This record gives sequence, structure tokens and C-alpha cells, in this order.
Amino acid sequence: MRKLFRKGVSRWCKAILKYGLVLALCYWVVDFYIEWERMAEARAHRYQESKKCSQKLAGMERVPILGGGLLDRTKIPGFHFGSSTRDGLCIADVLEGSFWWTGTELRTEYQESGKEPPSSWGHFNVAARLYTRKPSTEPYNMGYQVVDWPEELTVILKNYPGLELWLDAPPPSIKNEFSIKNFVIRDWRRRDGTPRVIACNGLGSPAKEVLASGLSRKDLLGFNKSQLESLDFGDLDAYCTVGLHDFDFAGGDARVGTGTGSLLGAPIALQLISEYLSRSIITGK
Repeated sequence: MRKLFRKGVSRWCKAILKYGLVLALCYWVVDFYIEWERMAEARAHRYQESKKCSQKLAGMERVPILGGGLLDRTKIPGFHFGSSTRDGLCIADVLEGSFWWTGTELRTEYQESGKEPPSSWGHFNVAARLYTRKPSTEPYNMGYQVVDWPEELTVILKNYPGLELWLDAPPPSIKNEFSIKNFVIRDWRRRDGTPRVIACNGLGSPAKEVLASGLSRKDLLGFNKSQLESLDFGDLDAYCTVGLHDFDFAGGDARVGTGTGSLLGAPIALQLISEYLSRSIITGK
């Protein structure tokens, strides 16, 4: 009798477990579907809001940016901006455009549209975040945290006025693996006096043109100080970037893409780009 009772209980338990799992699965599927529909509706709503925002700003000469400032589009012809809606406000939040540095003056890519620029010109692509900057005394938490560097570890580049290498050890040394590709802008400093840097990570690229140049990061690690002082990249154009923490202007900050072929004159060009962008910002002050 007990055996039959246990078998009956066992069958009921298995049935409950079986149908319980089925019900749980059904509940999960329904819940997933409802959540998917909710997310799809939210995406559609955001898309419509973004579309309306873009259309609204497209017809304005002065568009609002985060923090209450304005971007004067008439001052930056040929530049493209992106928009978003934050807290119900329609604002321009990103800006993109490019510049040429002729060696004596700064020109926008828009100005030179349809023309073939000389190979000696430097090229700089700017991708900016737009927001009204506020005075700050907070120290930078990225990049170099010091104002000066030991003389014996500083390499002044003869062929690139205004640029230096701040090494970690007397060259040649493997300890310079990271610092050998970072070109310090000596005279255009951040607000706290720490230096801005052009990081040429492309020197560590496995690209054939970099390896064949004899000027890859691995090659540079074998140079002595005198060789580094006379460094000349010639036609090599390995990619370089200026990070957000190293480039700012009145209306935000930016990442600037360039190359070793544009390092000559880069300190001046970057400063002029910052001033150019700043002139397009109206802060109301």
C-alpha cells in the first residue's frame, strides 16, 4: 500500500514539476516579448525625437549646446554636427570637421574642397564633444601629471620645433616603450601647466610601410639620444591622435586625428584649431 502511495506521489510530483517548468517557460516568453515590445517602442520614440531635433536645429544658425552655450554655425562652414535630446532640450552634442596646415596658415578642408593639396601640408581631423566649459581648478587625471621633466630624459626634436620626447630612461632602453611614441607639445600647455601630448600609436603598427621605414617603435627604442634629436619621419605617415584630455576649446573638447607626416607645425596648428573652434561658441558671458 505504501509503495503504491509513494508511486502516486512521485507521479504527481513529476507532473507538477513538468507542467510547472512549462508554465515558467511560457511566463518567461511572454515577459520577454512584452519587454522587447516596450524597448522597441522606446527606440521608435527616441528615433522620432531625434529626427525632430535634427530637423529643428538644421534650420538654425545658432544652435544650443549642453550647458547653455550656443554654436554659431556661420563661423564653421563645412562642419557637421550631431544632435540629441537631453532632459527635453534639443541640443547639438558633437561636431566633426577637418583642417589643413599649410606651414603658414590654417585652412578648413571645406575651403580646399575639390583641390589637390600639396603633400607637404599637414592634415587634422577633429571629432569634438560640445558643451559649455566651466572654470575648474581640478587636476587632470590623465596624461602627464607634472610640469617639468629631467633634462637628461628630455629629447628636443630638431626637425619638429615645439615637440619633445619625455623618456622614462636614458636611451636606448626598453623602458621607453610607451614614452618613445608620445610627442610632448612644449609651449601649449593645459590650464594647470601640464603638457599636451600627440600620441603616435601608429609607430607600433605591423603595417608594411611602418616596418620598412626603420622608424617603427621597435626601431626607435634602439636609438641613442643624438639619433632621436635628429629624428625625421620623412614620407612616413603613421597615425597619431590627440586625446580628449589634451585638446579643449571654449565649447568642449575633442579627439584630433593626424599622422607623423603632419608633426611639423602641429603645435601651432593645434592651437589655431582650438582658437578657430572657440570663435564659434557663444557663452553669453
